[in-house]
Amino acid sequence: MWRYAVLPFVLMLMLGVAAGQGLLEPIDHAVANAFSLRAGDTGVEFWYWVSWSGGGKQRYIIVGVISLALGLWLHWRTGLALALTALASNLTSDLLKALFGRARPDLTPHLDPISSMAFPSGHAASAMMVYLMVALIVPTNRRWLWIAGAVVLAFLTGWSRIMLGVHWFTDLLGGWMLGATFALVGLELVRRYGGKPIDAAPHNG
Repeated sequence: MWRYAVLPFVLMLMLGVAAGQGLLEPIDHAVANAFSLRAGDTGVEFWYWVSWSGGGKQRYIIVGVISLALGLWLHWRTGLALALTALASNLTSDLLKALFGRARPDLTPHLDPISSMAFPSGHAASAMMVYLMVALIVPTNRRWLWIAGAVVLAFLTGWSRIMLGVHWFTDLLGGWMLGATFALVGLELVRRYGGKPIDAAPHNG
């Protein structure tokens, strides 16, 4: 499983280099101009709420609650694996932001306060990592439904950053790739040390 996590991470690095060189600027500008909202536009509050749930201190509270729930439901090591992997994902995101040093969009006024660089999106990375890892480790007969739900939630969380004018589209792609990387790492940790087989799905799914 470790080797599968390498691919999205390498693709994310390649994307970051390409974006930093301005090679994807036409795509980023087209998406930003088409979708970024302005103060007073319809939907700003909705997207702000979606964005709020995926960042800041509340992100750690959500991860803590989910980790505790998994620990009680499956095994304490499973919950701990999610918490540690989420922390590692967030720290890596912060490090990569500093490494790439990509500026935030300036096409529209930002609708959410920001203080860090752009690539990769921490909101997108955190959402993909947490939701996808949960979808991959819960015992279920409908794995594809959980994965589909995780992808939708991660997409909405990341997309909110476009709508609020604080990220480029390629920032989101990089964030989702980074999140997928750590979700696969977390899955491997659970398989090895989680304390309970994750493929032991209940009969009722």
